[in-house]
Amino acid sequence: MATFFLAPYPTFGTAKNRKSEAFQKRSPYYWWWEYLRRNQDYLDCCANGGKGRLAKLYKDFGDVRDKEFRVWWQEDRRGSRLFGEQQLEVKFHEMDSTSDWQANWTKDKVMVVAFPLTVGKRRLLGDIRKLLDTRHTGKQGRPALAKVESSAKYKLSRNYTTANLETALNVYDLWVANNAKPKSEQIKQWEIGVELKLNKLAIKDAYSGLKQDRAVSRNLLGAMVKRYLTQAQKTIKSLEEGVFPVIK
Repeated sequence: MATFFLAPYPTFGTAKNRKSEAFQKRSPYYWWWEYLRRNQDYLDCCANGGKGRLAKLYKDFGDVRDKEFRVWWQEDRRGSRLFGEQQLEVKFHEMDSTSDWQANWTKDKVMVVAFPLTVGKRRLLGDIRKLLDTRHTGKQGRPALAKVESSAKYKLSRNYTTANLETALNVYDLWVANNAKPKSEQIKQWEIGVELKLNKLAIKDAYSGLKQDRAVSRNLLGAMVKRYLTQAQKTIKSLEEGVFPVIK
């Protein structure tokens, strides 16, 4: 049975023609992997050969250190095993009797319709099309994902944008790197916002000749950094329970 995903999945191209990393970053599953690589407890578990508090998680996600995402995803079909959905096994067919009905069919997954054969074919096809437009909102052969109950072992916990996931992780990484420096070399929190270009107008006003404008803009940048940092830290921690993402 074919596997599909409720969110964009990563594409890698062929061995002779690899796609750029940008095609991987479009997928939330790429960011799931990246955030997990920031969880020190999980990295310690990897270093201990999968032993420790997160041993159960390790059995599924394996060692995430020093591997390309492509290798990690494809190894033992890991991506499909962890995040893939199993399609409902329903074949297009004519029901001959009520005994053909299956107990696991529900209205959100299967549509059963009576076609009166006394009606003209053109009218019948028009009615079918209208009904499908109402009940089947998927595109290009894919189901209406928002209405599909996930059967994946690890499910996305909420809506997200990959841009937000990336920005939050960039803030976290720069914050960690900054804290690792000697005090005399560390930049202020609002300056992290400047370096990552979080708000162009605020960055401009952060160096204004007017003291009030500088204060307002620097506070804004600092608040943005704090918000992204908090989101990233919560998401990194939540992965221990298999929950991703925390970020909107």
